[in-house]
Amino acid sequence: MHSEIILKNNSNIPIEDKIDQINACIESIHGNSTAELVSITCDDIGYKTPNFTTSGIFRLHGFMKVYNELKPWCVILKIIKPDTAEKDNMKHHNYWRREALVFESGVLRDLPDSIYVAKCYLVEEQQDGTIWIWMEYIKGEYAKTVEQFSYIARQLGRFNGAYLKGIKMMPEHEWICRAWLKSWSIACRMYAPNVEEYVSRIATDNVRSTWAWYQDLLGNIDSSIDSLQQLPRVLAHQDMSQMNMFLVKKEASESQLVLIDWQFMSISGIGEDLGKLFGVNMSLGIIPPDQYMKFQNSLYNAYLEGLRDMGWQGDIRLVRYGFCLSTAIRSVWEVPQFFSIMAQLEDQPNNIKLEERLTRLDCIITVHKQMAAEANSIKLILKEKRSLIEERI
Repeated sequence: MHSEIILKNNSNIPIEDKIDQINACIESIHGNSTAELVSITCDDIGYKTPNFTTSGIFRLHGFMKVYNELKPWCVILKIIKPDTAEKDNMKHHNYWRREALVFESGVLRDLPDSIYVAKCYLVEEQQDGTIWIWMEYIKGEYAKTVEQFSYIARQLGRFNGAYLKGIKMMPEHEWICRAWLKSWSIACRMYAPNVEEYVSRIATDNVRSTWAWYQDLLGNIDSSIDSLQQLPRVLAHQDMSQMNMFLVKKEASESQLVLIDWQFMSISGIGEDLGKLFGVNMSLGIIPPDQYMKFQNSLYNAYLEGLRDMGWQGDIRLVRYGFCLSTAIRSVWEVPQFFSIMAQLEDQPNNIKLEERLTRLDCIITVHKQMAAEANSIKLILKEKRSLIEERI
């Protein structure tokens, strides 16, 4: 039967050796063991910004015959791989096996109803050391508007709130990251461009003040991240970029939020996932600079609504603190990029794309400064009232 299958492989992976796995996926999708595979097309999705531990993402699709009727099928294949030695440590924010373990453990089957996930059909280790994850193909819309992002923020609040109120029990698997932001910030500093030489000769007061602020941020980063560890704990996704969030329309109901890519799953402080949602989509250029404040306010309010939907009535200053500080700490990546681009523009003064990116980074860093200052003010108030630890809900 295999020889009769029409196969078109537009990738560099040996998909012709995976007929049995594809049949297993089709049986899981349609619940019908009598389906006969007719055709397979394998396309490399060409994901532009893959994780260091992602070898490739592919879309497999075609037709099958069920009771002499042709029906379409489609699955996503994600291949993950080992990387550096640090990523073989379960405590690392990018532990390379984590997403496979997430699916194998079944932890995603017990998430709050506000979050939906792509089904996993099969996880298989290969002789070359990679792991192939066969998943449901999700057809949905990427968030673009403030209304869509706010809907996501509210669902995120409901998701986090379910753990705060004990509606859902926190999973205890050792491979779930417990200090995601700390690990990520260390990696950012490790891989950030070296801009010391350029900074030493810049003359603009405004630019020098940004560097001085950044040095102060680095000087206090350990204590800042430690303070986030004292916040009420929630299960977090920690990779809320636009491409990992699908809004799927259901009949006679509002959209469902489907999250993919659980590689960064962590137990984090309240508000941290919201900081990632806001911060990373500024970084990616999804949120336009002239709407930063609009998005910041709307996302925060929607997240609070989600927490309250689940019955959480804790101190909202804890939420604001987690949101502001986790967003501001993203400057450990953004500021070195800012100075690196500024240095590149000395040699390429007419590079419009670099100029646009520099302008966007300047706006982002301004937001980071404001949110860092707000977080510091909140911390002082909470410290006076001894509530950062004692008023945990």
